[in-house]
Amino acid sequence: MAMKGAHSQSSGKPKYDPKKRKFQNKKSSADDNLSPANKKRALKHERQSHRKHASSVQPAKELWNQLRVKTNDKETNIKLCAELHELLKGKCLEVAMQHDASRCVQGVLQYGNEQMRLEVVKELCGGDAKKDDETKNQNVNLAELCKIQYAHFVVLKMIKYGSRNEECIKLIVKSLKKQMTKLAIHSVGARVVELLFGTFPPKSVAPLKLELYGPQYALFASVNATGKDNSPTLPSLTEFVEDNPDKREPTLAHLQALLQKGLDKSLTGFGYFHSLLLDYASIASPEDIRSFLTPALAEHSLHLLST
Repeated sequence: MAMKGAHSQSSGKPKYDPKKRKFQNKKSSADDNLSPANKKRALKHERQSHRKHASSVQPAKELWNQLRVKTNDKETNIKLCAELHELLKGKCLEVAMQHDASRCVQGVLQYGNEQMRLEVVKELCGGDAKKDDETKNQNVNLAELCKIQYAHFVVLKMIKYGSRNEECIKLIVKSLKKQMTKLAIHSVGARVVELLFGTFPPKSVAPLKLELYGPQYALFASVNATGKDNSPTLPSLTEFVEDNPDKREPTLAHLQALLQKGLDKSLTGFGYFHSLLLDYASIASPEDIRSFLTPALAEHSLHLLST
């Protein structure tokens, strides 16, 4: 019996620890010698290795770290950006949604040449999507990226660095059509709307702005966006309501709902929201202003005066 007990003690079977609910070997592993900080770092790398496109994201992040060095010359940046763009081709949509890899796509948009930017914009707007990926990404489009905390920074870079390229402007505007009402009252998407209206030419974003006045303006916007109208911009809301008096009440109702949601989310610091308030006041009757606008703005008056 003594020999059997000794044999059982000397056996290499792991011991079960009920507190930790796992088997533990008596022999110390290599991980046991790591400091808590190194263990945390190793666990983080292990989790990242299971993400989609992990084999491309890791070298892409290393290239981005080299690319953002301020002492780089122009030739170095072009070379690094070309390598980074090659790694991310066909993967920009998924990578843009990752919190630690979104900056890599932003790097291509910021440091890349016109052709690189255009290719990234086409991919994110769905103009360069592969057939195999269409079914996987059918629920993810540019409007959805605008609502994601980390991905919306990519859209901001698209607007900032693509504002001088007519094709980029057309792709972005086309991708955001019929989405402006939702984006304008979204806490993250509102930042995209603000930069879009402040950066792109007024004629390009005029059809998008009309969507904020109600669905009845969608047809009017699409007709004027074809380029057949030689006017520099679309008519103002006041002019349109004067020519179409039957549209006044539906427009006021739509603007009231939109403004109320924006006030509930404290979006009063954005310029486009101030513009909507002005548009509402320009077509509203004194009674409408007294009954809705004055009470609604009472709590936000100090913030409005400071912006």
